[in-house]
Amino acid sequence: MMARPHEERTARLEGAYEQVADRLNSLDANLGELRRELGTGLSDLRSEMNAGLGSLRSEMHAGQRSLIVAMSGQTALIIGAVVGVAFAMHR
Repeated sequence: MMARPHEERTARLEGAYEQVADRLNSLDANLGELRRELGTGLSDLRSEMNAGLGSLRSEMHAGQRSLIVAMSGQTALIIGAVVGVAFAMHR
């Protein structure tokens, strides 16, 4: 009579262990999928950031060129004015 309850408990434990193993396998598969999705998302984000930085750099260089051209024009105008005044004073 004692052997039967022991066998039933052992069978229940074996069933519970199988359920735990199935759940762990499912969690492992879900975790692997999450890692792949996260890796893909991070890769996409890096690509977008690099593209945005390239565009930002281009805009900054264009702005610098415009500023240099404007400052060169102003400098030429100031030098011309100084030369003109100096020339007029010498006459």
